[in-house]
Amino acid sequence: MTATASPLLTSIAEPGGKIVEVVAGRDGSEVRLSRRDMKGAHLRAPLRGLLTASTGRPWRLEPADPDSIHLPNPNPTHLPSPGSSHLQDPSSSHLPSPGSILLPGADGGGAVGAGGIVVVAARAGALGARLELAFTTDGLLTLTTTWRNDSGHPVTDVAAGLLLPLPTDDAHVTMPGVLYNDNPSSDPGRPVPHLGDGVVVEEHRLPIPAVNAAWDDRYVSLFAHPEPARTPDGTVAYGSLGLVRTPGLTVAALTGVIMFDGETDVCYVSKAEVADRPIGYRDLAPGETITTRHTLDWGPVEPRGLGFRKLVHTGLYDEPGTGPLSTDDLIRLKTTAMDARWDGDGYLAYEGTRHGRPRAYLYGWTGQCMKLARCDAMLGLERGEPERVERARRAAGFYVEGSATPVRGLRHGRYLRDEGTWEMFRKDGAAFVSSRAHGETIADLAELALQFREAGLEVPPEWEEAVEDAAALFWHTRLPEGIVPLGWTPEGTPVTRMVTAAGGACVQAMLGAYRLSGERVWLLRAEEVLSRYHRLHAATFERPFAHATLDASGEDKEAGMYYFQAAFDLYRLTGRELYAQWAEAAADWLLTFVYVWSPEFDAGSTFARRGFKACGWPTVSVQNHHLDVFFPTSELLEFGLATGRPWYAARAEAILRAMGQGVSQEPGDWGFATPGEQGEGFFQTNWQRTGEANTWNPSWVIALPLYHALRMRKVR
Repeated sequence: MTATASPLLTSIAEPGGKIVEVVAGRDGSEVRLSRRDMKGAHLRAPLRGLLTASTGRPWRLEPADPDSIHLPNPNPTHLPSPGSSHLQDPSSSHLPSPGSILLPGADGGGAVGAGGIVVVAARAGALGARLELAFTTDGLLTLTTTWRNDSGHPVTDVAAGLLLPLPTDDAHVTMPGVLYNDNPSSDPGRPVPHLGDGVVVEEHRLPIPAVNAAWDDRYVSLFAHPEPARTPDGTVAYGSLGLVRTPGLTVAALTGVIMFDGETDVCYVSKAEVADRPIGYRDLAPGETITTRHTLDWGPVEPRGLGFRKLVHTGLYDEPGTGPLSTDDLIRLKTTAMDARWDGDGYLAYEGTRHGRPRAYLYGWTGQCMKLARCDAMLGLERGEPERVERARRAAGFYVEGSATPVRGLRHGRYLRDEGTWEMFRKDGAAFVSSRAHGETIADLAELALQFREAGLEVPPEWEEAVEDAAALFWHTRLPEGIVPLGWTPEGTPVTRMVTAAGGACVQAMLGAYRLSGERVWLLRAEEVLSRYHRLHAATFERPFAHATLDASGEDKEAGMYYFQAAFDLYRLTGRELYAQWAEAAADWLLTFVYVWSPEFDAGSTFARRGFKACGWPTVSVQNHHLDVFFPTSELLEFGLATGRPWYAARAEAILRAMGQGVSQEPGDWGFATPGEQGEGFFQTNWQRTGEANTWNPSWVIALPLYHALRMRKVR
């Protein structure tokens, strides 16, 4: 038991060593969370201020005052077994009982520790509150909070919640999909979530509805169990989670009100855009209640930047998700869409000239022309359809023959079909070659060549030369930190010295050069470059993966994808468990972007009408808070199977099933003329159009699900 200098009023514990104590002190009673195997308290929360409630707009952090201490069986030396008593009637939670000790003034405390439950009773104006703390059988602490309007009149614009002050201002904080160590790589010129003076977001914006804070050698995770509040008109609202300044750093679980950079009622509504949006306020009729449930976990972690892994593996959410399409149906539909994109020498990046885009072949990133060639080759070899194999050969040959620039190894990334010209991407108005897109395309070219070789087909020597030339460029133009730059100017020099994880795909290209040529130097170089990425990003996650998406500027899942895939490739090539460990940590980071639950949607929305489920879908980045199919799904499955980590394989299966939603099954379905088409963005939160999908359909929305479905069907 944790030793304290203050009188211990009551305590509960669980067999794994977690302890909750209520301690009386000169400045008022407080709740302390600790562990038998660690010194000191993880959290010390004064009872006054543990709960907060305000009425009126804008909402404020106003502490609720505890009423009394009720000690039916006070015994500081005894730790009762968890789960041995039922909860009391919330309607009497704030009232004294026989054996109660009434505390004078606002600095008093109220707690009950009978039968494995601690109960804190409090009051804020017309509202009475009851907070019950009890351990579950698996060692997690459940916090159930009930607020009741005890007055005889309605109370409007209520904002209430739970506050957990951290013992440090220097915590590594993870809010899945939204905030990763304060998003240190995000463009300071764009509004994106930062801690600042506080950030509180809607629960439905969080793939894992939780906040993790880690400091020194320990962490605390607060999880929500979202329950929708539906108004008579069918609108759905959820609670909110985040951090506020009090003036220290405090984890906040509120009844739905929000904050952006310390500004109340400000919502992040679109890419780098915010708007005033007073949401989350509740009105309570006399006697009406609001009840929320949260789970608290705490323990050791080292280094602190790996605290996010505790969110992924806590196992609180077991929703199965949904899968409207079988793998075979998904392959059939996506193949139809791919065939509609074939245009003689490649695959069109967009459906005709929709959205004002010119007809073009696009390589890497949103185009995935080379990935589609790999899909065609897989289908052709599997089905005995040589015309598909030849289509893949033609697409790869067209790229290798036409995309070269005067700089050896540097290639254009786009071919304008009607103009008959090649061009580069553009950044800040200037032409540049993206290391993410170039590395991805060269890695796919290497895989296609290996696919041909394994099938006994001729591999043009120009393909192998293109892979080695690009790999040499990647190696020889590294930044002083030893990593590949974000991209290159047309002259082949780094476009910026900024440290990013965008070039992780170039490590895969180096491994492609090794597998094609057998020259060990490429393996050694790939190991060296990945080790530099590891030291910069994945050893501590102080600077998480960032800057892979070309239309955003910050932390994003795609930057972590290529590190994960390269680490897994190195494990397969070398058998070194170290690389499996690197891949596993990256997989956990990626899975913080994947929904483990499904928010409900407003009545009448497309998602509500069609039964859309977010569970299993990945989000995009800290800047773009929507769902999309860009994820290393089949690689995650293979990783789980190859390394004896079946949990990851199961997650991959759930992700593929989820991605079968929103696929057009007939002309006109989901707004598409061609079966197999699918929108690029699905909006599960009020970032843009809640409960709707767009019809922006670059060819990666065909390529990625088809590629993963083909590979996963084969592995099964």
